[in-house]
Amino acid sequence: MSRETLFRILAVLFAGAAIYHAVAFLEPAFIAGGSHWRHAVFCAIDLLCAWYLLRRPRWFVAAFAALTLQTLYGHGYHAWMLWYTQRRLDWLSFAVLAVVPWTLALLIADGIERRCVDPASVKGVSR
Repeated sequence: MSRETLFRILAVLFAGAAIYHAVAFLEPAFIAGGSHWRHAVFCAIDLLCAWYLLRRPRWFVAAFAALTLQTLYGHGYHAWMLWYTQRRLDWLSFAVLAVVPWTLALLIADGIERRCVDPASVKGVSR
């Protein structure tokens, strides 16, 4: 599977996460936990991530790294507390904790590879 296909799949997953947060914003009873406005913010963030995963500007790696740190803290803490207090696994948080850092690694690899490509070797680009 090509890297471009992986980024398209990830963009769809992030769009799905945006829908999840939009539903949680519009119908707070749908999801227990998280503030009402937090869902609105993450709806927007997830939509932006979906868009930029398809475009992948250089600066997006740093922005996504910050999101990854926030995700590790937020979902990691939530998963740990749910396990510690209720002995229950939060499968959604585990999925997020697996996908988001993997996406960051993929973005980093993509950025490195794009920088290493000689522009003169790219078809249609002149010096």
